[in-house]
Amino acid sequence: MFGMGHVGCTLGIVVIIAMMVPELRDRIDLRFVLVGALLPDLIDKPIGHIIFASSIGYGRLLGHTLLFVLLLAVIGLFLHGKNRDNAICLSFATFLHLIEDRMWEIPKVLFYPVYGFDLPSRTVAYEHWYDYFATMAVDSYTPSLSYVFVSEIVGICVIVVLCIMFAGNLIKDRKTRHRV
Repeated sequence: MFGMGHVGCTLGIVVIIAMMVPELRDRIDLRFVLVGALLPDLIDKPIGHIIFASSIGYGRLLGHTLLFVLLLAVIGLFLHGKNRDNAICLSFATFLHLIEDRMWEIPKVLFYPVYGFDLPSRTVAYEHWYDYFATMAVDSYTPSLSYVFVSEIVGICVIVVLCIMFAGNLIKDRKTRHRV
């Protein structure tokens, strides 16, 4: 899954949960959800595909582990007040990222270090650091019935729907304020 898929699918899931459990609405900070939706890739992709491309060449490293999610959750539990909710939002969104990446198919990474301390590696070296991102963008948006393409389209659709809902609420709030 690429960026729009992670952002859209994670926001969609969190918004549905907030609609089902109204007590959570005021406790969810969508900024932390957005960061958490991308956090594993923001950590692992530059390390695996850019910095250590010739030796690791793999973009699912420590940020794609349950250990990382649990670390974020523990930090959230030890924080006080509203900061706790933010860390829990970050941890939950990061967990959703792992589900969206179907990490259960790579248990050596997901359950790191249970299966040992070696992480998978590939030696796919790109000529320039930006070649990885160009390749991923082309592969992600080339029409096909691949998991990545479909998830990107679903993510974009969710983002568009949420933007329309947000704009509708802004217009409704503005009209309500002008009546008073």
